[in-house]
Amino acid sequence: MNLICNSYSLDTYIQLALNFVAMIDDISFRLSQLDILGKRLRNATTTPSFRMEFERKPYAFRKKMTNFTKFIFCANFLILFACVIAVGTWQKSGYYQCPSLTVALGDEIWRTAYIRSTGENKTLIYSYFNGVYSKNGTHASRPVYREVSLLFSINFPFLIIII
Repeated sequence: MNLICNSYSLDTYIQLALNFVAMIDDISFRLSQLDILGKRLRNATTTPSFRMEFERKPYAFRKKMTNFTKFIFCANFLILFACVIAVGTWQKSGYYQCPSLTVALGDEIWRTAYIRSTGENKTLIYSYFNGVYSKNGTHASRPVYREVSLLFSINFPFLIIII
């Protein structure tokens, strides 16, 4: 089953690119550690970063740094909490929902599909539901999609999918 959102935002592509670069970085770092990419890179990835001990600071300085660290931690927590609230509000309002979907279910046939509303078994052919669906409001906080004719861009009134 393939469900494709037709309106990807630029942020989605940027996130995918960053994930790809991070994955390539992890792979190249591991290969360097195994001496596959040369001795210079192996030495750069296996040597420790710090070779000296740091001197112990006086108590007053450490107390100030502890308070500063607590302040930074609380500020980060509040910013994170505000972002979670904002994203949750946007999700609830439907900001992240796809305006249209492309559905390709394949050519499978379910011979004994049980229909709850009528209480009988019927044959269900998945390819009948292939097509493009556009968002047409919500029902119980869920998006409602209607099939769209690709030729005339007219909504068909007979098929509604609630995901």
